[in-house]
Amino acid sequence: MTKPTPAPRPAIVNIAFWLVLAGSVLLLAGGLLGLSSAISTPRSAFSAELSDSEVRSIVVMRGGISGLLLVTGVVLSFLAGRARSGDLRFRRAMVWLAVVLVALVFVLALLAPFAIAPLALFGVVPVAIGATLFMRPAASDWFLEVQ
Repeated sequence: MTKPTPAPRPAIVNIAFWLVLAGSVLLLAGGLLGLSSAISTPRSAFSAELSDSEVRSIVVMRGGISGLLLVTGVVLSFLAGRARSGDLRFRRAMVWLAVVLVALVFVLALLAPFAIAPLALFGVVPVAIGATLFMRPAASDWFLEVQ
């Protein structure tokens, strides 16, 4: 007996994958840009009114947030690739990571706008749209059929 052929991947899953991948690349670029600028920023770039410990705190925070965005971009691209192949667990993990990322970037943009590179801000938009498309009924039905 032959196995039934699996349903072809719907276009919405491909679109969602490419959107998440594009957002991940922007997050990677923003994270690298923020990390390199945090490492190479001289003391003279800051106001003289700031103490050395305050400057160090700002640089460490910017570098830490940039490193977190960098790692998140790598993890999101990995999860999206596995979700594109039809694995329901990776789709759920990718969507939840995208939700947490959007919330984190939103809060950081409100509370510490200097800590986020503009590329990372622009990268959140395709990630949010792609995660939403992964959860659409057409995509959800395909994931359930593949399982």
